[in-house]
Amino acid sequence: MRIRKKKASASADFEQFLKDYNCQYSTETENNTTLYSFEFQAARFVAAIRKQDDCVEVTYPSMATAPMSQLDLVRAKCNERNYGNILFKYSYTLDHESNEVDVHLSFFNNKVESEEIVHELKAAFHFQREWNHDFDEAVSMAKDNDTLDLESELYKHQREMFMLRRLELRHQLDSSAASIAMGTGTLPLWQMLETVMPLPQCRLMFMTVNTVTSQQRIEDEQAIRNYDLRRVLVEGEGKNARLTRDYAMLDLHYKQGLDEQPRLLTIALTAEGEDDHSIYTRVTLTQVPRNASRMNSLSNEERQPRSVSMLIALDRSDDKQRQQEFDYMWSDAKLKAKNREEGSLTEEQEMLNQVNVADVAYNLYWGQQLFNAERYYEAILHLENVFNSFRENFFEMSAKHRQVFMEAAYKLGFCYNKLGLSKQAFYYLDLMATDGNIRHTMELVNTMASNKDMRIFSYTEGVMEEVKRNFSEDDELPDNIKDLINFLRRRRGYAYIDFNQLDKAEEIFTRMLDEEDNADYAINELAYIKKLRQQRGEGTSANDDLPDDPSAPKELPF
Repeated sequence: MRIRKKKASASADFEQFLKDYNCQYSTETENNTTLYSFEFQAARFVAAIRKQDDCVEVTYPSMATAPMSQLDLVRAKCNERNYGNILFKYSYTLDHESNEVDVHLSFFNNKVESEEIVHELKAAFHFQREWNHDFDEAVSMAKDNDTLDLESELYKHQREMFMLRRLELRHQLDSSAASIAMGTGTLPLWQMLETVMPLPQCRLMFMTVNTVTSQQRIEDEQAIRNYDLRRVLVEGEGKNARLTRDYAMLDLHYKQGLDEQPRLLTIALTAEGEDDHSIYTRVTLTQVPRNASRMNSLSNEERQPRSVSMLIALDRSDDKQRQQEFDYMWSDAKLKAKNREEGSLTEEQEMLNQVNVADVAYNLYWGQQLFNAERYYEAILHLENVFNSFRENFFEMSAKHRQVFMEAAYKLGFCYNKLGLSKQAFYYLDLMATDGNIRHTMELVNTMASNKDMRIFSYTEGVMEEVKRNFSEDDELPDNIKDLINFLRRRRGYAYIDFNQLDKAEEIFTRMLDEEDNADYAINELAYIKKLRQQRGEGTSANDDLPDDPSAPKELPF
């Protein structure tokens, strides 16, 4: 009779591995689990093997340590690495005695095989070195950003860079964009006009409101000014609000300045659907151009049609809820600051802590919220209140107050640019032309490009020269600086086309064809250049009045 060989236990196999590799170890048993504390290449590991089980879990308990003040950063880096690592898992515990965070690295094997365990133990050392290098860079970045919550900081940065890239226009493409303005209060016609299409020295004559089934004529100037655009197509309040018509046309007749010739502004409103939260309306304002005269030449702006289109919405919510949310966030921010828990503050709360006036804080909070939600028109209404309140004390501001003021100005410029109102955007963005913030620089250049501003060439050249002064030829440029340089090159090429410098633009975009980050954009612009030349019957452009492109790689240290 043959005797079946008894299968060795996982514990026996693991102990054999420890003996084979001369590892010093000790054991203890807890809840049917044997714990092995052992040394491998002078580092201490702990292995756990459950009774009557073939698997083993190995932990590197002191893979790294960090001060307790960097807990948010440790948490963020553990989450980041666990997301992209299948075999090894990162965790941490708090050592209150030493006031430190201990970072652990662990792996799990379904069976005990010496070669696999040795391979994974050596891999643990590799990941330890990688963690230390990555974490040191993260700490440095956190100091630069004055926050340890890099997970949140990185998201905010990526979000704003994404929004900036969406504003980077391309020729031949439809660049119209919908900006959603939501709310529960009234939206007076004159408030929208003052924001997106100002009519200085305007005398209102009358306005007609035309729908499929009715026509109304309004002659009272105050009634025209207060006409509520949110409810033209909607009846009812709150949860009972509903669409009652699909279309309406408002014709505003007015005179401007000393001119007795009547002018016309049309406001088209079309239903854009509804959901459980809001009812949407598209508003398109078009100022009819004037006829030519000696005082009004073909090049005069009044001879050009002006049009702005956006979405607005009537919310089915209660304004009281917004006030309650703000009150909670502001109180929570003040409490965290009092308890020295600044690391747990959101971006909105960080700014709120710099404001002591409730009305200003309310507008700051909701302006930020609406900006993040891409509700640009409504964000403007809040952020302009913040800007005007801070501006009065500009020269007495502390550094932190000035940071809030400049951030409000940046967001106002961004919102106006999104609505296609480049001149208004430039008013705010020019305040920060030399502050060194990459987001601010990119948005200012976007505004110059969309407004065909000839200053774009000298300004972008100055930014390029600043990069040269700060980085030598042997330096590896940070990713954000590389992104900025590529962005500036694309914007210069775009602007050269608008100024009929087709040869210079073609030279820039041809270089980009072999560049992963720029190839798609370059193909689009080269096709547009080709179409322009076909329309003009040109071979190449001979216009060389502008300076050579300083963004060309041969002239830069990278």
